Amino acid sequence: MSTSLSSEVATLTAFIKPLTNPQLKDLLRYEGLQVSGLKATLQFRIIQRIQSLAESDPVSFDALARRIRATAFPNTVPYQSPTRPQYQPSPVSQSPAQARSAPLGVSMSPHPYSGPSAPLMKPPVAAHKSPGPLIFKESPFYTILEPLTPIVECKVREQTRDSVELKVMLSQQVAYKLQTDSNLRVMVYCAGDSGLTQYTKSDVAFPHQVELKVNLDEVKANLRGLKNRPGTTQPADVTNWIRKKPNYPNNIVMTYALTQKKFFALANLVKQHPTDDLVSQLKTRKLISKEQVLREMQNRANDSDIVATSSVMSLKCPLSTLRIQVPCRSIVCTHNQCFDASSFLELQKQAPTWTCPVCSKATSFESLQVDQYVDDILQSTSPDIDQVTVEPDGVWSSRTDSDATKLGGMTPASDDDDDLIEISEPGMPVVKQEPGPTNIALERTPAQSQSREASTPSSAMRMSSKKRPIAQVIDLTESGDEDEESPVPPPKRPVSSLPSRAFSRQDYHIPPASSPLNGGSYPP
Repeated sequence: MSTSLSSEVATLTAFIKPLTNPQLKDLLRYEGLQVSGLKATLQFRIIQRIQSLAESDPVSFDALARRIRATAFPNTVPYQSPTRPQYQPSPVSQSPAQARSAPLGVSMSPHPYSGPSAPLMKPPVAAHKSPGPLIFKESPFYTILEPLTPIVECKVREQTRDSVELKVMLSQQVAYKLQTDSNLRVMVYCAGDSGLTQYTKSDVAFPHQVELKVNLDEVKANLRGLKNRPGTTQPADVTNWIRKKPNYPNNIVMTYALTQKKFFALANLVKQHPTDDLVSQLKTRKLISKEQVLREMQNRANDSDIVATSSVMSLKCPLSTLRIQVPCRSIVCTHNQCFDASSFLELQKQAPTWTCPVCSKATSFESLQVDQYVDDILQSTSPDIDQVTVEPDGVWSSRTDSDATKLGGMTPASDDDDDLIEISEPGMPVVKQEPGPTNIALERTPAQSQSREASTPSSAMRMSSKKRPIAQVIDLTESGDEDEESPVPPPKRPVSSLPSRAFSRQDYHIPPASSPLNGGSYPP
């Protein structure tokens, strides 16, 4: 491209910037390009068109340049190219409709594609249609193959509700692939308008209040993701509601309400990648070698500024709490603790936060690698081993049940323990008993005293000689007649023989009417 032509391109690009949206759309229609999208997207399409015509089609470039200058400066003289003679199109009569649709001060010259052979032919659309602002961030679980519908705009509805419709008509080839390949899916993608440009990669985001129906059937899907976590929403899989017939008009209706910004939606043909395939991919690519792990651990052990001690490494996944099958971790993490690859990927498929479950650092599928050091530990230990002890130099050891100390016989009691443990015979289960009553008992009939002594353990439940005295237990299992004969003793006071006890002034109370003190008689 010559210097003068480059200067023309730069000048026209500067003229594009202050144009309004209707003016930009008129230029796009003139060139047969899409007119949907934000202002930045419209500007980008026209600038791309200018650069493409400047290198390949000088005649069309001059025609577009005249129209841009006439739109930007409607009261100036027609544009004359400084590098090539003025293009003179063949005289074609201008229809009244074209004259009425032309902006004020703009001469409607025929389109360079038009001519006597095709006076009413519309200009051909560019072979490659730009997807506009909807370029979504890549996901290891899905690969977008092709769009099935145009992009629709969901306008702002702050107080009302609205609906947009996507019409999916499958070709013969796509319908056959959907019938035979279960990994091919039809998914609805949506993104919010947050200053999107042609180079912005968007997160999947639906309006907060949204309802999705396919062929009048409601789609049950989580369209919100995690609260206050952008990027955790998944596209809506509508494959099961799509009729996989060629040229059948499948209607997808998205109803939304109370939106503060615009949203853009479309349906895509997607290739999904199962978790097992991703785990197999992890095993085949670069690994964290055992030698690398040992070298890093030895370097930390030899560092004089770090006091290295042994640590316990769990062989259970922190997500599933099951034994790890494929140990992996991110290369940006500094810890040796791993998590199970399948469990981690299944969780990310549901809500893609992509944070390490051990240290909460941001990670990605590309940064995950299988740790051969931990995998060697898993292969060398039995399935019932849940953790190992790792020394600073990388030497590890596992503690089995045979290494644990087994206690037998009586367990000595410490000075701080107030409980008594009585062991009957070796081999019998240890029974822990609560502190028993003291040897102070209520004096009743001889039969009652004997029966009470027979029901107590040997030595009449020993008195505790510990720091705290054991509370005295008073037997309250007497009959109702005896309760009526004797007054109720004060709490926590040792009780002596009832017949010999004298009533004090504090303990005195009015006896019942049937008492001998009131002229009554003893019960028979």
